[in-house]
Amino acid sequence: MSTESVQSLELSEAKEEKGIDMEEVNAYVIIAVLILLATIATWLVPAGQYDRVMDQATGRQIVVAGSFHSVPQAPVGPWQMFKLLQKGFIDANVIILFILVVGGTFGLLAQTGSITALIAKAVCAFKGKRYERWSFIFIFAVLYSFAMTFGFAEQGIIFVPFIAMMAISMGYDAIVAVACVCFATALGYAGSLTGPFNVSIAQQVAGLPLYSGLWFRAICSIVIFTVSAWYLLRYATKVKKDPSKSLVAGHDFSSLEMVEDPEKMVMTGLHKRVMLLFGVSIVFMIYAMLELKFNMADLTAYFLAVGVLTGILSLMKPGKIADGFVEGAKSLLYPALLVGFARGIQTIMDSGLILDSLINALVWPLSHLATWLVPGMMVLVQSLINLIIPSSSAMAVVTMPIMTPLSDLLHVQRQTAVLAYQFGDGITNLILPSYSVLIGALGLANVPFVKWFKFAMPICLILTIVVLLLVTIAEVVKVGPF
Repeated sequence: MSTESVQSLELSEAKEEKGIDMEEVNAYVIIAVLILLATIATWLVPAGQYDRVMDQATGRQIVVAGSFHSVPQAPVGPWQMFKLLQKGFIDANVIILFILVVGGTFGLLAQTGSITALIAKAVCAFKGKRYERWSFIFIFAVLYSFAMTFGFAEQGIIFVPFIAMMAISMGYDAIVAVACVCFATALGYAGSLTGPFNVSIAQQVAGLPLYSGLWFRAICSIVIFTVSAWYLLRYATKVKKDPSKSLVAGHDFSSLEMVEDPEKMVMTGLHKRVMLLFGVSIVFMIYAMLELKFNMADLTAYFLAVGVLTGILSLMKPGKIADGFVEGAKSLLYPALLVGFARGIQTIMDSGLILDSLINALVWPLSHLATWLVPGMMVLVQSLINLIIPSSSAMAVVTMPIMTPLSDLLHVQRQTAVLAYQFGDGITNLILPSYSVLIGALGLANVPFVKWFKFAMPICLILTIVVLLLVTIAEVVKVGPF
């Protein structure tokens, strides 16, 4: 036995003796630690609040700049902590239900065999071709364009199983599939052009003309996409060349593997009808979001209807439709519950009156920096705030009323402050266990959070450096109008 093998065996035995297993350090453990830290912080961090007023332009409550003041301490006790976790589930109920309904609908689609047949056709079309790897970049690009224009996010979860089956069948891994969706949604928000949930709200709060500075955001969006596409393509190439280099090598993906030979699979009339229904439903979803202004509750009801129609079109008995939906929903129970627990962190800090205190503490140092350092530090501050306020729209109405007068005071353009907000809001979502799209995608693709974190952390750091340069350039060239 080689020296390396002996050392590896000894290290493995040592880990077993100490009970160390990185697979156990999952998202729930991380969230549990954050919940405890948030609860303890309510006893240690001085309580404080900003005044808030209704903003007519956005129809939302926004912070009044310079209104931060101390309030009596409101520490959260152990029993109250558990009650507030329940409130977190109530506050996040729309997202939780959406994730479960998406899982149920996919379960029904999977039962029909239509997905497997469609993926078999895709595998036969791409596998072994020179452009094989680029098929994933194409998928990434399409979903990215949806995210950066009309705020496509949680809706992307429905595509994960399709892409995962395709990737595994072609000799890649499930991480490639998760990256196609999560890179698109998280980075699509960072490189957003006309996002209704981030850029639109932030610019209105900042008093900027709607979608001003579009030319520079387009450049930023192209740069962010290019860098992330390079990273994804590099990893996919490495895994294809040597499957042992996959970060999830040895992990069980039997539920996503194609048992039959793709070339021998036939797409029946039933398969075609079901996939036509699914294709039409996706097109209508996009139309409904853009023209009918569907919100998350509307989309939840919509996908529930699509699931039922899928069962009826497949001539399933009512009991089989119900069983198929429940089995599909079970596959996303893990991420759905996690979203509720993650929202509990913000609920605890809100109840303990320390959320505004933490934001004020993060923003205050900016007023003491040299002007040329402010844009980059704004990005870093917004990234930290994203840890405690995962919602793009909520983050905009809380931070932009503070950042706007601060940028005026420090002679930094308001447009630069908006860019710093959207960069900080998007990139760190790649590694946050509170990001619902990521947790839902990992659940469907059966990828452990720790493995994903190892994959995503480098590109998160690379892109942070890139956007620090971009936001500094934005201030130097004075994107404007002010």
